Amino acid sequence: MHFALVTAPTVTEFRTREEIASRAVQQAALQPQLGILSVAAVLEAEGDCPHVFDVNAEYLRFAADVGADRIDDFAHHLASTVVRANADVYGFSSICSTFPLSLRVARAVKEIRPYATILFGGPQASVVDEKVVASFPFVDFILRGEAEKSLPILLRELQGDYEFSQVPGLTFRDRQGVRRTPNAPVIEDLDSLPSPSYHLSSYLHGAKSASIELGRGCPFSCTFCSTNDFFRRRFRLRSPDRVLTEMRSIATTYGIRHFELVHDMFTVDRKRVVAFCEAMQASGEDFTWDCSARTDCIDKELLEQMSASGCRGLFFGIESGSVRMQRIIDKDLDPARAEEMLRVCEHLGIRTTASLITGFPEEEWSDVQDTLKIYMQSARCSLSHPQINLLAPLAGTPLYTNHAEELVLEDHCSDMSHQGLGSSEQDLELIRNYPHIFPNFYMIPTPSLDRETLFELREFLGMAVEHFRWLLCAIAQVEDVLKFRESWQAWSVLHRGPMTKSDLRRYYASEICRSDFLEFVRTSIADRNDVVMTLVQVQQALNLSSATEIGPDAATPFASPSAGEDPEVAYLAPGVTLVDLGFDLAALIQSLMEGSSSHLESNRSYYATRTNSGGRATLVQISPFLSDALRVGIAGSHVDLQRYVARAFEISDEEAIEGATLALKSSLLEDRWIVASTATG
Repeated sequence: MHFALVTAPTVTEFRTREEIASRAVQQAALQPQLGILSVAAVLEAEGDCPHVFDVNAEYLRFAADVGADRIDDFAHHLASTVVRANADVYGFSSICSTFPLSLRVARAVKEIRPYATILFGGPQASVVDEKVVASFPFVDFILRGEAEKSLPILLRELQGDYEFSQVPGLTFRDRQGVRRTPNAPVIEDLDSLPSPSYHLSSYLHGAKSASIELGRGCPFSCTFCSTNDFFRRRFRLRSPDRVLTEMRSIATTYGIRHFELVHDMFTVDRKRVVAFCEAMQASGEDFTWDCSARTDCIDKELLEQMSASGCRGLFFGIESGSVRMQRIIDKDLDPARAEEMLRVCEHLGIRTTASLITGFPEEEWSDVQDTLKIYMQSARCSLSHPQINLLAPLAGTPLYTNHAEELVLEDHCSDMSHQGLGSSEQDLELIRNYPHIFPNFYMIPTPSLDRETLFELREFLGMAVEHFRWLLCAIAQVEDVLKFRESWQAWSVLHRGPMTKSDLRRYYASEICRSDFLEFVRTSIADRNDVVMTLVQVQQALNLSSATEIGPDAATPFASPSAGEDPEVAYLAPGVTLVDLGFDLAALIQSLMEGSSSHLESNRSYYATRTNSGGRATLVQISPFLSDALRVGIAGSHVDLQRYVARAFEISDEEAIEGATLALKSSLLEDRWIVASTATG
């Protein structure tokens, strides 16, 4: 019996050409889906060679070929592609954000291959299994939870007696209606599972990192989280030896030495974390890795050991900065300790993500204020990425159960479920018709909070921290962030008019918004604060650098040759702008990072902007000599540069001066401060 496995899409909510071409979407599309690859390994052990269809990769190809006008045809295109596997069973993984699309693809597959079996698994299908089987006749089976042990049992029944009541964790349909067998037991020995079948996909070809499952199960019971429904509360870890074996195999095959260790709760068992770190250090492999952790399950000593054994990044699900809300959602973290752990990680050079949620039904504006304190602490750490999400009521969670009859559908209710600028009308039809299958697209009313304001706050903070991190930190020292955002919103409405949520999302992703923001800050607060004004000026220089056109016609000549000299012409490299400051910018940023009162220390310093490979302008400190040399070359000729070199190096011999000048230009060319072009005509 032949299987075709279809991954759960993660980037299909992005529908415009600009979104799809973005670095974030392109990188997200490359993330491997370990669940599908683990199931594929089990099927290989059973004698099958399953087809694995990477929906993200197919979507990017399809979008590039047809453009945005035909993007809604993707479901039928994918179904037509998948059926070429000529499989007996089409197995679909599922996540909440793209479950409508996965169901539409499955329906199209069934229409093309009516005698094929449609099987669903994964987190979303597992928690809405009975509703899905009852509502969609084209879905034959849902295998709930961990499937590596139960799938072979289902496979044998499909090939034999069809005694599906013997298959644990199976939801199906018979003459009596929807049937649901008892849950399959959790897989205690994760080392007994085969390694994921990476070779059946292209995920790791050319990749810089690889994902490895570290463990399963969460012993906590946060009211908003669905992890317990799928992996249950039984905390399990793979052994360090097994993880190292998989790392070595991937390193040998694909040349990858950095790993994303997948487990929400790795640091719950301190002894096992220490054992893993010791095994990593003893291996001598020099692998590096990222993982997730709770801020109450780590401390400085453990973080030091994790860093020494290769830990380079941590994801913290902090959720709220409010002690009151921490109790209500059963997270029970100490916000002060969370802030401390962010600072410790920054000191150790460990990158962090501080994930926060707002929009809980019990939440008040004072709670949002407390959450913003965590957000700004993360923003003040140069290695930290703060993110704030709007609550999504996930199926099967206590939060959803308590508020199931209160759900309201609005445009862009939650960025946790939909991050794109637009939506598929075909998906929306399913969402409207089956709210209890797709509750994550809905919202729970927040009596004390205005949802429109929360949505705009989230978009504002994301834009500000991505493009104006230190400016935002400086503003936060002199203005309340919520009140500042309110003033900014009033200004933008006055100048741009009111916007829908979709329009707001487009606006905040645009250069127009960033230009508007700088103008607002310049006219509303900068004249009252020297630090803010100076950072606005620095940012304007960066914007000018990003806007620099590439090409000889738009380029600035550098030390142009005089008539009769060598026709080789140099130009200032695109994106290079010189910025001289009368203060120490590094010291200012350090004071912002520390949260101390920032001020301008008189100390002349020299900077230049450069454009990185992603087109983003960056600011780098340069020496006074380099700054002067570039300025002389920009303003003058080759002869002027010779005179500057003669003064700077105190040399008078003409040959030595020319040699030193050519060596300087060669160095500037090598370091890409200038570019060369042969003059014509």
